[in-house]
Amino acid sequence: MFIDQFALKGGLNKEQIEVMNEKALHLIENSGISIPHEGIIKLLADYDGVKIEKGMVKFRSDLVLKALKEAKYDVPEYAKDNWIISAGAHQTAFYDWDTGKLREPTSKDLLDLIKLGDALDTVGSAPVVPMDVPVQLQHILMHKISYENSRYRCNDIFEHMDKPSFECANYVHEMAGAAGKRFTFGIWMISPKTFDKNGLDIAYRLLDKGIPMWVATMPVAGVAAPITMIGAVLQSIYEVFAGLTMLYLINTKANNYISPNDAFEADHFDMKFSTFVYGSVEYLKHTLFQLPLCRHYDIPIIAKSLLTTAKEPDSHMAAEIGIHTLIAALGGARAFRCGGLLSTGEIYCAEQLMIVHEMVEYIKNLFVKEEFNDARLMADEIASVGPGQSFAGRKSTLELFRKEYWEPELFIHSNLGQWKEMGSKSARQYARELVKKKIKEHTYRIDDDVKKELDKIWESAEKDKNLEDSFKFRK
Repeated sequence: MFIDQFALKGGLNKEQIEVMNEKALHLIENSGISIPHEGIIKLLADYDGVKIEKGMVKFRSDLVLKALKEAKYDVPEYAKDNWIISAGAHQTAFYDWDTGKLREPTSKDLLDLIKLGDALDTVGSAPVVPMDVPVQLQHILMHKISYENSRYRCNDIFEHMDKPSFECANYVHEMAGAAGKRFTFGIWMISPKTFDKNGLDIAYRLLDKGIPMWVATMPVAGVAAPITMIGAVLQSIYEVFAGLTMLYLINTKANNYISPNDAFEADHFDMKFSTFVYGSVEYLKHTLFQLPLCRHYDIPIIAKSLLTTAKEPDSHMAAEIGIHTLIAALGGARAFRCGGLLSTGEIYCAEQLMIVHEMVEYIKNLFVKEEFNDARLMADEIASVGPGQSFAGRKSTLELFRKEYWEPELFIHSNLGQWKEMGSKSARQYARELVKKKIKEHTYRIDDDVKKELDKIWESAEKDKNLEDSFKFRK
């Protein structure tokens, strides 16, 4: 017999979700969405149940429900029973762990952070953008280095990195094939009710390749969505359902799905500072709305709890991330996003990743199953020890103490004197030392033959004028 797991109650119930579902379907069928792409509009016009009126595309409810039913979420085996940290969001600012100063990341930083992430078993996208290479090569290099030096990065459902042009997408697709890695393409909606035009065009040009595609949206409450939390979440449901239906009808050679990374995302906004408020109590409440919604629609749960408004790995960061992640875990989440990110995603910090990894390990140990039986109650052991005697030398203590207690790697349990003897280091200093140690000791490499193939593809990309030209729109 086991002791019951700790859990959280409250939040959206089934009836409330069904009301939101009904309203989302009504909005899709009667208000519709804007799809600013002639080729996609022509494809959709052939379907019964699709109306195109004054630039708005409306889907009949049965099409939406069919798209939801046939969506597929290929969660890898290693993520089904393990606690997962996603630690990539391709940032362009980085805390140098030697100087502590903020600067642009380089290819060397990308490599080191990929090694660190792999040593910590993290998943997701590449952590930083290598700003020392031409813009048209950055995303290709991010995938190449990820494939070569990590087992999971850019290779599962947690990956959500952009492919900014068709030419770029083709190179990444070719590399993924050579490396035996997973490749998808995602389309971001632009709230309210429309899409990124460039993303639509790339998706349209990729339709013949049979590539899994996903949709995501991030409406901002009070700016691009209603100010109320449930209103903003309803808009998110409406938009991703409509986007998924579009993909379901046009991308017929592969599966389509709602991105679990931002499923039913609705971002809150501080009107005083004009900033997103990840880590706030409002965003935590939003996470608790996401959990039952994802369960209702059979979407893998990923809590965006490792993101904070803090600018450094400090007490502000620890409070926001610790509270958010603990409560999300009590709500049933076992995968957590945005490890390594500070300042609502503006900064990448290796020490932050090391610290939040330890925080997740801390919370993970709270949920270790504990048996309730006579052997663990140890009544006979209690009876065997006389008044004033100690259990410290007992056989049971020596055999079990390492199993009974989690031994932190970073949050060590030293007393004041021991801490002083060890150099009086701060948690950030300890984290920095662990970062360097794990990078140095990292050993995973992709097979040499695969590496050679990736190098050939990279060399072609370096010389490709069409690839370079495809990025001119970004300047």
